[in-house]
Amino acid sequence: METNHEDSWTANRLATVEPQWSPNLARGRELLDARLSGRRHSWAWMAAAAATAVACVAVLVLPGTRALAQELWYRVVLNRVDIVRLDLSKLPLHIQVTTNGLEQSVQNMDEAQRKTGFRPYLPSPGVLSTNPGITVTGPIAVEQTIHVRDIESALGKVGARDVHVPAEWEGVQLRTEIGPMVVANYPDDVHILQAPPIELSVPSGFALEHFAEVAFRSIGVSLWEARAMAQKFAANPAWLLDIPADALMNVQDVALRAGPALLIEDFDEKGAVKRATVVRSTSERMYCVNSRNRELSIRIANTLP
Repeated sequence: METNHEDSWTANRLATVEPQWSPNLARGRELLDARLSGRRHSWAWMAAAAATAVACVAVLVLPGTRALAQELWYRVVLNRVDIVRLDLSKLPLHIQVTTNGLEQSVQNMDEAQRKTGFRPYLPSPGVLSTNPGITVTGPIAVEQTIHVRDIESALGKVGARDVHVPAEWEGVQLRTEIGPMVVANYPDDVHILQAPPIELSVPSGFALEHFAEVAFRSIGVSLWEARAMAQKFAANPAWLLDIPADALMNVQDVALRAGPALLIEDFDEKGAVKRATVVRSTSERMYCVNSRNRELSIRIANTLP
């Protein structure tokens, strides 16, 4: 991957799955890098990798089996997207990433549906003039283990010594599932990523709001801001995308025909738009539409159900 300012930031976000604790992280990084290769100038295509950081902040997980989930876990499907000006990679959790299927090219949407289990959508005829290349990737499972000592250490480093970390959190394992994903790649650097919503869960009885507040405090968020963010998240869990506080980006709500979405514009040092991404997540599908200008990205997103 060539080096530039944007790629440096993307690499920092991918550090969320850097193999520091478990050899499986290297496998996760390999797959995520494969997903990002060929789209190195696009901020939004780190979204799949950022989702692992989302999982950390959400402290939610996907259990190993459906039966276990029904009996012991509280499941959440994220149908809302939020942007936070934080570095979620600093969350003090032990992370293990495993994958189920490498990125591979497919011939058409029928084959993509057979491999992923959901029917991908393409823009309406006439919006884009050529047929895309299509790739699919199997699901990525992220498991986090809470270690009380690590959280207490992080809290101490940011001066949050007033926070109590319950001893019973020690060793609690949390998981999430991202994907499978389908990406339609068009000429002129236009890409459409879609996947089932991120499925998150917490162990039955786990204090989600309390943990979220502690997690935010551990990366330097103030008491009242962390509490407000935790309450908002617990009441309506969201897919959180983190961007640097000093990033040259415009983030705004947009109203599409199918519902609300976020528009994220990435600027160069001269203030010109480099990329424009529309992100929408519903109870059935997550979309990221990425191109070189906002009008095209919005027009494409407006044709998707």
